[in-house]
Amino acid sequence: MKREPNRASNSLQTVPFFAKLSQEDADQLSQRLIMRRFSPGQIIFHHGDPGGLLYLINKGKVKIAHSTPDGQEALLAILGAGDFFGELALIDDSPRSATAEALETTETFTLHRDEFIDYLSKNPDFALHVLQTLAQHIRRLNSQISDIFFLDLPGRLARTLLNLAQQHGKQVDEGIRIELSLTQTDLAEMTGATRVSINKALGRFRRSKWVRVQGRRFTILDADALENLIQVSGGASY
Repeated sequence: MKREPNRASNSLQTVPFFAKLSQEDADQLSQRLIMRRFSPGQIIFHHGDPGGLLYLINKGKVKIAHSTPDGQEALLAILGAGDFFGELALIDDSPRSATAEALETTETFTLHRDEFIDYLSKNPDFALHVLQTLAQHIRRLNSQISDIFFLDLPGRLARTLLNLAQQHGKQVDEGIRIELSLTQTDLAEMTGATRVSINKALGRFRRSKWVRVQGRRFTILDADALENLIQVSGGASY
């Protein structure tokens, strides 16, 4: 665990939460960051743990999940380089609302709550940006809740794949390749479905040439078709 200001500054500006920072502000804030490394399968924090740290992913992948009282796991997100997590506990100092686990060797930069609040209090423009970012998160959560109630499984799967492509996609000749290793169980947990039903829906997507599946890699071949499916299922495009 050590401070690396130059690398931290570069990493900081790849994170949407801090993307609008000037170079001077990024350099100043990066001096407060501490680098941490995690091994595959290592728990970064558990649901209910104290908050207090914001994590910025420099490299690697992290799973954010919530366990239900009956032992089921709901996969909330899979995050990669440039993503961040832990921001809610940073704002209100509440316990963690989910569990974070490194899926592969992962390197993060962490920012302590006290450092964050101190910087926030001295930079009102950045404070406004924080509020805007959190508002976007709330809107996205509202959309996810709406999807659960109003979209059928194929619609939810289409939305999930498009969201993953937007966050982790790379443009290739055939379409958009999702740069994450995903299992059908991962997709089932992200859509509130069973692995069997995901397998059936993916079969339809493959036959229709909307999606190509190669092992744990997914490529969106026809994003418009997936958007149309969401519309037919009752969801809104965004």
